[in-house]
Amino acid sequence: MVSALDSTRLVSAQYALKNLRSSDDSSQDSQSSSAAGILSSYGLDPSSASLLSNQALSGLLDTLSSNNATSDATDTTGGSADVTSASFMSMLKQQLQDAAAAEGESGKAHDMLAALEASTLNITDPTQGVSIAAWDVDDSDEANTESKVGKDIDVSGWSDFLDAHLERGSDGAFVKESGSYVDQTNDSNAFFGLIGSNYYYLSWPQATSK
Repeated sequence: MVSALDSTRLVSAQYALKNLRSSDDSSQDSQSSSAAGILSSYGLDPSSASLLSNQALSGLLDTLSSNNATSDATDTTGGSADVTSASFMSMLKQQLQDAAAAEGESGKAHDMLAALEASTLNITDPTQGVSIAAWDVDDSDEANTESKVGKDIDVSGWSDFLDAHLERGSDGAFVKESGSYVDQTNDSNAFFGLIGSNYYYLSWPQATSK
């Protein structure tokens, strides 16, 4: 059953979607701020570079609205990319490089890019029931790699998956440490956001103290 709080959030999300899709360039920033507030009410961090565009905000709000409009809430993200393919890994690396350049000298995108190049970045899509270790398509050892076999996981909606992996604080928001979420199942750093046109869960080892 959809709770009163979720019903309120659903109405707010639908209102934000309407504003996003009808806004012109002059009102884009204010509408994005409104949508970011809705994302925060779900416990999600809207400040990440991958969620700054109206297209990304609109896509996630669509998913959230779908989740709360049905009692069993099986999440979808539209047409899914093949997360096990080299083309996906190429897209991922380019997006991380762009985000790292926007961050400056350091930041979460830098950390994920370093993990990708070290083969310690993991990509999960619970809506498709697959998890896979990312690989660097520019590594000479991967020159002929077109795809790899992913690990099968239970298919679930994003809400259930995130609640199982991330800790919520007293305010209902997912808890962060040093700028990243922490996966409760293995203490790795974690990120949930848009890669290409779909949403994925990324995790990588926390830095060890020297």
